[in-house]
Amino acid sequence: MKGKVISTIGGVYNVILENKALVKVNPLGVLKHKKIKIFIGDYVEVSISDFTLNDVYPRKNVLIRPKIANIDLGVVVMSLKKPEFSSYLLDKFLTLLNLSNIESLVVLTKADLSDYSEIIRIKNMYSLLNIKVICYSKITKEGKEEILKSIKGKSVAFMGQTGVGKSSLINIIDDDFNRKVGEFSESLGRGKHQTKEVILFPYQDGFIGDTPGFSSLELNIYKEDLANSFPLINMNYHKCRYSNCLHQNEPGCQIISLVKDNKMNKENYNNYIQILNELVARKDRF
Repeated sequence: MKGKVISTIGGVYNVILENKALVKVNPLGVLKHKKIKIFIGDYVEVSISDFTLNDVYPRKNVLIRPKIANIDLGVVVMSLKKPEFSSYLLDKFLTLLNLSNIESLVVLTKADLSDYSEIIRIKNMYSLLNIKVICYSKITKEGKEEILKSIKGKSVAFMGQTGVGKSSLINIIDDDFNRKVGEFSESLGRGKHQTKEVILFPYQDGFIGDTPGFSSLELNIYKEDLANSFPLINMNYHKCRYSNCLHQNEPGCQIISLVKDNKMNKENYNNYIQILNELVARKDRF
């Protein structure tokens, strides 16, 4: 019977079957022999007679960090305060989702702690990238209904920096989830880890995924991959004069023209250049 992996503990996988039953299964040794990895979110073939996981169906997409597969929507949760909002980190998350062809949604938490002008500035910045941004407040519940509408019927992965409020946001969506909520450390300037594993919760006609937070995100890609997957750039890179344009100072670069014409925010472009400088080119990989 076909099922979906929703969590794992000690090599045993929890799978929801097509008939909605929840079973614990052990993968066959042949899967390990064939080096077939099993991700949360995978669709798998399960033998009910002996409760074994026999095969993994082809994935439509997969993320390596967080490790999760078959996602319809990646919800990047960023706080406006404690920790401070970082467009640089957000742009990395959005690039990561673009690399796997996953639709993205941005949720800004702790809206009650931030100036309204800053919220508008961020929303305007990402509207130029065709990225939807929802503002959320745990205190006033602002944005809750809009978030519920956006995730309905989808397999969703909530991801983001440690301490931004992913787990508390998931708890607001459904009290039965009861995720542990972390704290923000004033001395460290970042959140304290609470979510240790990737886990999917059935929700209405879809799934909600909680994932571990982290304070930094490394993109294990080449410069050329970034040029093709950074928000907005991936929509316009083919318009450049050169097919291998890195959008730095090449003549006829469409991206540079967009920045000059205020059709792409300079802050996002500077983030792109900063990330680009962190990576190596494919021709220089050795």
